[in-house]
Amino acid sequence: MAANDTLPRGKTRSGWSLFIWQIGIYTAYFAQFVKSRLAYRMDFLIDTLAISVSIVIQMAVLTTLFSKVKALDGWSFPEVLFIYGFSLVPLGLFNLISVNLYRFSDQYIIQGKMDRVLLRPVGTLTQVLCESFNISGLNEILLGSGVMIYAARELGLQPGVGHILGLVILAPGAALVYAGVFLAITSVTFWYEDRMGLAPPVYNMIRFSRYPITIYSLPVRVFLTFVLPFAWVAFYPATWFLGSPGFARAALLTPVVGLIVFGGAVMIWRRGISRYASTGS
Repeated sequence: MAANDTLPRGKTRSGWSLFIWQIGIYTAYFAQFVKSRLAYRMDFLIDTLAISVSIVIQMAVLTTLFSKVKALDGWSFPEVLFIYGFSLVPLGLFNLISVNLYRFSDQYIIQGKMDRVLLRPVGTLTQVLCESFNISGLNEILLGSGVMIYAARELGLQPGVGHILGLVILAPGAALVYAGVFLAITSVTFWYEDRMGLAPPVYNMIRFSRYPITIYSLPVRVFLTFVLPFAWVAFYPATWFLGSPGFARAALLTPVVGLIVFGGAVMIWRRGISRYASTGS
C-alpha cells in the first residue's frame, strides 16, 4: 500500500503537500519516542553523560597533542578544533535517526520486522528511520556548536548571518553524506544477512574525518573524498568558515555531494526492498 492510498479515491499527494505530510509523520514519530524515552530519565541522562565523557576525552587528546606540536601540517590548534567541532553537528543530526540502521539486519531481516513495515501506508525508509531515535545526538550538536564558538573566538572570527545560514545549509548536507553511506551499507543486508553488519568498522573511520585531510597521504585523501566520502562531513564544509584558500569553494559542494550519496543509497534501498522475501514468521 502506498502513502497516497490513504487519500480519497482519485486524489493523490504530490509536491509540497507530500513533503508536509512526510514532515508530519516524522514529527509524530519523534514526539511519541520522546514521550516514551522521558519515562526513563535516568537512562537518558546516563546516555548523555557517556557521549559527553567520550567527547571530552577526545578533546583532551587533541589538547595534549597540540601542547607538544604547535601546528599540524600548517593547521593551528583552533583551526583543528573548529573542524572537530563542526564534525559533531552533522554527526549529531545523523545519530538522531541512525539507530535502526545499525540493527536493521538482525531485527528487520532476520527477525522479520520488515513484514510489518511493508504493510503500513507509510514509506518503508521513513518507518525504519523514525521507529526509534537517539536523543544523545542532540548532545553532540550542542557540544559541537560550543566547540565551534570557542574556536571561532580563538581565531578572531566574527560570526554573522552568513555564517549561520552556511551552517544551516552545510551541516544537513554533511549529515546526508553520513546517512547515505550507512543507508547503502544497511541496504546490502537485503542480499547478505549479517547480525553484526558492516557498519561498525566503517563508523570507526569517521574519526579520520575530524582532522585536516591534508595530513594524510594522497591515496587516503582520495579514498576519503571519493570512495568513502567522510572528508565532506567535516573538513571541506568547515573550511568554508575558516576561509582556507583552495578548499572554501569545494565546501559549497557539500550539499550536492550529500544529495548524490544519499540519493544513490535510496536507489539501493529500493532495489533491496523489491527483492525482500518474508521470513514467514
